[in-house]
Order: sequence, then C-alpha cells, then structure tokens
Amino acid sequence: MRIKESEINGIVVLTLSGKMMLDAKSISVHEYVKDLIKQGKTKIVMDMGKITWFGSTGLGALLASYTSLKDNNGALKVARATRKIRSVFMFTQIIKVLENYDTVEEAIASF
Repeated sequence: MRIKESEINGIVVLTLSGKMMLDAKSISVHEYVKDLIKQGKTKIVMDMGKITWFGSTGLGALLASYTSLKDNNGALKVARATRKIRSVFMFTQIIKVLENYDTVEEAIASF
C-alpha cells in the first residue's frame, strides 16, 4: 500500500492506494497517523478510492487510527470508499463510527 499526503485548509488528506493488508512492504496507516498526531495534525481525511484490496488488517488500522485521533481531540473521516469497502463497513457496523463521504471535498467540508 502507498500513502500520499496533502494538506488542504489545515486538514490532512491521505490518499491510500493498493492493497490495505498486512505485508512487509506495506506502510502502517496507524503508525503514519500517530506520526501526524505528534506533529499536531489531528484532522484527517482518508481517501480510499484507489484501494484495490481491503481486509481485516485494513479495518483494524482504520479503527486504531480513529481511536488515536479521538483520544487526541481529533477526527478521522473516510472519503471515496469503494462499494466493497462500504459493504465491510456496513457488515461490521463500523459505518456507525466512521463518517463516510462520497468525495474528499465533502469530507473536508464536514470539519
């Protein structure tokens, strides 16, 4: 998995691409988010439109990131989740916790 970081109006946008699963080559999303928190960046949008595979490890990383941000008075929003990812969110009831938006712009505007 790859992570591309950008910032819009003080909100960090992490564009994730590839497979969001555990392997030696993947960057840990949660570790990345914890580094952002250390820098004082606690408003984050994860753009998931380019994720090609999403498993339980990816779900765990999202929840851990959400919790770390919430514990530091921050927030995590998800944008452009694919139909398959949204179905995982619905099945696991995570959809009740993570705010999901159709576009990155809508997620940014929600802060």
